[in-house]
Amino acid sequence: MIDQFVSPQDTYARLMSEASDSRRKRSLEAINEACRLLHERHSSDFSYKTIITLGKDRGLPVPGEKAIVNSTGAHYRELIQSWRLTSLPKASKTKADPNDWIDHIQDPVLRMSVRLLAKELRALKAKESRKAKHSGAPIILGSAALSALTTRALFNAAELAALKAAIDPASLGLVGLSIGSRGELMDVKGRAIHRPGFRDAIEKILAVQVE
Repeated sequence: MIDQFVSPQDTYARLMSEASDSRRKRSLEAINEACRLLHERHSSDFSYKTIITLGKDRGLPVPGEKAIVNSTGAHYRELIQSWRLTSLPKASKTKADPNDWIDHIQDPVLRMSVRLLAKELRALKAKESRKAKHSGAPIILGSAALSALTTRALFNAAELAALKAAIDPASLGLVGLSIGSRGELMDVKGRAIHRPGFRDAIEKILAVQVE
């Protein structure tokens, strides 16, 4: 088997030129045509049985499975493997969902509660991003007074209440969540749902809110 990928067309042309008799050439031609049809159908099934069945249905002189798998059928297997490799599905470039871990929470009530919390936090982040984008005034992180004014501009009473509930032990306990020793949000099995510092980050936001 070749180490570097070569197109089925190039592989077929080389094997045909190396074939020493007309029978082998007819078999290679039949296998190549059957594989080409499978490729056009976007099939990923290039098993010997599928190729032979399709070839016979089309009246092609495909060799039997025994002729493909035995020691003298290496050229048939190489051609089939070349078509199989070129027909592999392309790797998806879709960006992974950062919250896909939520779907692996087994408890349905806990899973729904965490999903709602994550959705609420995403909405808050999106709103903060939009407002920060349209704000022309520079924000000096070292100024507590300016931070307080910024927090008031970013969050209303309902949003601040949601942030408080996100780290409130009583509220979290109702859905089987808790805060760990390093500020991480944990489920009933002690697995971290949000990283250490989650509670501290929210407390800093709430600390600069002017009541």
